[in-house]
Amino acid sequence: MHYQWFKQVIDKVAPIVEAIENQNFIKELCEGNLSKERFHFYIHQDSYYLNTYGKVLASISTQLSNQEHASDFMQFANETIAVEKILHQEFAEELNNYPAPEKSPTCNLYTGYLSEVFTYQSVEVSLAAVLPCFWIYKEVGDYLLNKVELENHPYKKWIATYGGEDFANAVRRATEITEYYAQNTTEKVREEMTQAFLKTAQMEWMFWNSAYKLEKWPV
Repeated sequence: MHYQWFKQVIDKVAPIVEAIENQNFIKELCEGNLSKERFHFYIHQDSYYLNTYGKVLASISTQLSNQEHASDFMQFANETIAVEKILHQEFAEELNNYPAPEKSPTCNLYTGYLSEVFTYQSVEVSLAAVLPCFWIYKEVGDYLLNKVELENHPYKKWIATYGGEDFANAVRRATEITEYYAQNTTEKVREEMTQAFLKTAQMEWMFWNSAYKLEKWPV
């Protein structure tokens, strides 16, 4: 498939990806000296996020006209829930000295936005809104894999999850499906897709930044 829409979008989102890779959370994660407290906060926020993200993926699957595409998105939803459980269980025991944080303002913003897009906009725009979580995590996972020695890295299981071939295959498939719907809609909807993609890409940066800051609600 020729990635017309996606190629244009990733050119626009490149500065956001660069900003993510230079973010303190990612830098310290890469170096292996990210504090347990910050990682604990992140894992809990990711759990909150993935719970909603999985539901949105499942909801999208019910709106896709192509049965194979619908089946793939339902599988993505199931895999998201499974990954959330595995990662949470993996680190929960190690990090159980820290109290569970409440859902952060940024996490609420991100999950609320995804739910709002699905409720009020087209399925094409929803596909674009959920794609950065796939694609940016693969970019970050690959970036970290190229920079770290996994063997003794304290966060190696997290890095391996998103830098692995299984996840790369899921990202490729999600991108293909989104591109298919982009090519079969109007220019106006494609522009809405682009804006949604850029917005959730920005929220990916905000998500890691909020974890680094241990973001809390104002008193």
